[in-house]
Amino acid sequence: MRTLLTVSTVALVTACSQVNPISDEEKAEIDCLASITVVEITDAIREGSANGTDPAELQNVKPERIAAAIEKLEAKYSGEMDSAYLEYDINHRLDKIQDALNNRDPDSEATQIMNETLSLGKSCTFGS
Repeated sequence: MRTLLTVSTVALVTACSQVNPISDEEKAEIDCLASITVVEITDAIREGSANGTDPAELQNVKPERIAAAIEKLEAKYSGEMDSAYLEYDINHRLDKIQDALNNRDPDSEATQIMNETLSLGKSCTFGS
């Protein structure tokens, strides 16, 4: 039993040590790209809704924009962890925007994240 536990622990430590953490520079770049993508998604859905675009088409906006953002990220950084973090960051920011719009509390964390995301998405440039 001890041998099995030791082998499992060594395998887990070895697997975890092979993952490269995201550097602060990469995180800043991913936050920028995530914010840009969130702005693109929200703008495309808002414009599509205003123009009477079929809701089925609007459902494709989010996965298409996320896929495009992942392609941009992978062109600059090749880590799988980066792509997973980007997708998580985009979805997290979109969820917070939805919360902020539903709750309309100007002092909430969701509203703060929404405002930061929209500001960053309109002011930063990915890859520079």
